[in-house]
Amino acid sequence: MYDLLILNGYIIDGSRDARKKMDIAINEDKIVTIGDLSNSQSKDVIDAEGLVICPGFIDVHTHSELALMGGNDQYAPLKMGVTTQLTGPDGFSWAPLTGDVSDEMREFLEVFYDYTNVPKEFFEIQSIDGLLTMFKDKIPSNLLLQVPHGSVRGAVLGWEDRVATEKEIQVMESIVEDWMKAGAKAFCTGLEYEPTRHADLNELVRLAKVSASYDGIYVAHQRGYMDNVLTGCNETFAIARGANIPVHISHFTVNEEAEQLISQATKEGIDVSFDMYPYPAGCTHLMYMLPESWQKGPPERILKQLSDKEKRKDIKSHLENVLDPNRAKFAYVGTPYQSGLEGKTLNEVYESSDKDLSDIICDILLESSLQTVMIYHWPKENFNYLNKTFTHDLHMVSTDGIYAGEKPHPRGFGTFPKVIREFVYEKNILTLENAIYKMTGYPAERFHIKQRGLIKEGYYADITIFDPKRVNSEATFENPRKEPEGIDHVIVNGKSVIEKGKIIPGMNGRILH
Repeated sequence: MYDLLILNGYIIDGSRDARKKMDIAINEDKIVTIGDLSNSQSKDVIDAEGLVICPGFIDVHTHSELALMGGNDQYAPLKMGVTTQLTGPDGFSWAPLTGDVSDEMREFLEVFYDYTNVPKEFFEIQSIDGLLTMFKDKIPSNLLLQVPHGSVRGAVLGWEDRVATEKEIQVMESIVEDWMKAGAKAFCTGLEYEPTRHADLNELVRLAKVSASYDGIYVAHQRGYMDNVLTGCNETFAIARGANIPVHISHFTVNEEAEQLISQATKEGIDVSFDMYPYPAGCTHLMYMLPESWQKGPPERILKQLSDKEKRKDIKSHLENVLDPNRAKFAYVGTPYQSGLEGKTLNEVYESSDKDLSDIICDILLESSLQTVMIYHWPKENFNYLNKTFTHDLHMVSTDGIYAGEKPHPRGFGTFPKVIREFVYEKNILTLENAIYKMTGYPAERFHIKQRGLIKEGYYADITIFDPKRVNSEATFENPRKEPEGIDHVIVNGKSVIEKGKIIPGMNGRILH
């Protein structure tokens, strides 16, 4: 007698092997048998006739940790078929921090995370173990740990704009080791954000070496993309050489220059991979567009500088150069009142105001206490780079989802079904087997996620079942939270969490060590 049988479906196992029509038996949290099980007995049965059975999708870059703890978006990843997410994207986290830096980091990260449904004791944590305790038995899907460079550096240097001393690097190395011992699989940084932007190559190599000693990898939001991709890649590949470590680049787009840089690196023997979502639009906080010197923390310092109307004149030309008001749209404005800005372009706000663009931006950042997220649409001439990105052998799928605000980027709600519908069935540039591999087997292999990412006997039963005829993303920039179609069943650690498209509430997720 099995706990669960999945019958009559086509298995795409996550390895890129051709699909096979077979049945799956699950006991407790594991896949125990694969084959012809039509005469077997089970407590529960899923008839997957005409459906595809594949491993649960793995999102390697998403800001979902707190959303998983409660609120409207708690099950958004599962509705896409995602059963495992990685923590600490861009090096963001809340531990291990104490005192003023802890409060300041919480304030800095609020723009990326909705704190509405987070227990107040979450903000009293000071240790890695304390953070992990907050997630244990309180999440509906799995979390895989990464070492968050932001809190590692913040714990030792705070927001200081300088190179770390040898003694400080040694302390940071010890914290990285603590994270790796706690089960982290990568050292993750965000080199265009505070406070990690102040790290030099020596610091990055030294900390990456600690991750490498535990068979981890280096993951980076680089110090440059698109027009500045040479700077970012040169630094990433220097870290690969210096630390003798595999490297992974977050939300990386393959244009002609990027393709050449990746090719040169692989020929040299550098072990590199990258992820990207299927939308020609990025999303981050509005403060990101300020000059670097204006972004230096803590938040109180930034707000003080924004209040100086004379100093604002110094950044007017910078903001006008880096921002196209027609392509920048408000996703979230965290003011204590209804801003009415979400869903509007910056140009719409500008045209209805008598202020300069720089004054509008500074005033909104002040009024929202820096809590403003923007969607930055690409120029149309860059749209075709997504095809080149998704067909690259070193690419895997991510959402970079941000679950805050009235009009968030739809990538956090539709990425995985959109990849299947658009790149497999509409554009016909990926096979379904290869698309599934980019979502399951490849990230599991890359991030050393043991016994997951494949449909295989003895592996954990994280499984997504979808209808290839109906699977599609319904999320749009106008209606980003609209649920996807065709994701009929999802199983996490052997427990059904979606049945016939309906959520079954339950905290079946685990922290993966």
